[in-house]
Amino acid sequence: MHKIFLSVVLMLCASTFLIAQDSIPPSVKSTLAGPKGISEKVKKRITGANDRLVIELAMMNAIIKKDGGVTVPNDFKLGAFNRGINVYFMYDILLGKKTKPRHFSIAPGIGVGSENYYFKNYKLTWHYDTLTRFQAFGDSISSKKSKLNMTYIDVPIEFRYRSKPHAKTGMSWKIAVGFKLGFLVGSKWKYKGEDPNVPNNGETVTIKDMKVANMSKFRYGPTLRAGYGPLSLFAYYSIGSAFTTKGPKMNPIVFGISINGL
Repeated sequence: MHKIFLSVVLMLCASTFLIAQDSIPPSVKSTLAGPKGISEKVKKRITGANDRLVIELAMMNAIIKKDGGVTVPNDFKLGAFNRGINVYFMYDILLGKKTKPRHFSIAPGIGVGSENYYFKNYKLTWHYDTLTRFQAFGDSISSKKSKLNMTYIDVPIEFRYRSKPHAKTGMSWKIAVGFKLGFLVGSKWKYKGEDPNVPNNGETVTIKDMKVANMSKFRYGPTLRAGYGPLSLFAYYSIGSAFTTKGPKMNPIVFGISINGL
């Protein structure tokens, strides 16, 4: 799965760069090497409304409510390097009169988001139970990896501001605030280590348990993105819990680097 995600990111980054290169007319390329400003035609092209590809390389944490071991042990901790990726196709609709410089826009979109949360010394249990729980393996089990993966179809919308483009590069400072609604399309718990059902046997097993029970069907919350040119920093907070009331109360916090043509 990691190799697939990496391949997708590399292909999308390459295609975005090539498209950007092809879309720059000769008048812009010449200004990159000289002191002259860009033409009105190029300025209009830079600030015009276009479809945009947004790739977010994400790190995650979460606010998890400890409940004395009912669904979350009091000593439970997520790993330090929880990661994921979001890929969105967004349409930039400029606001204001065409006769004046337009710095504001609204951008609705759609895309896919995938998140991975790691908790090496714990497992997820829900079979033969009405609740979904994080449970410790115990000292008798040697665990190498234990993670929860969630995949969503997301519908983001942003209210954007861009500064006046730089005279030579055409790049702007940008900030966007928005909201995102996601629909859960897949979840799984993946484990690698000693067989948790046969302690101390020394055999390494890999377990993939699909369709984790009691996951919330939706995620939603505010978003923020700010940067310069094709690179931005972004953040997202999930107002709703990743699980229903029959599972841990877990509100993800997502942040990272966004590669975009805003």
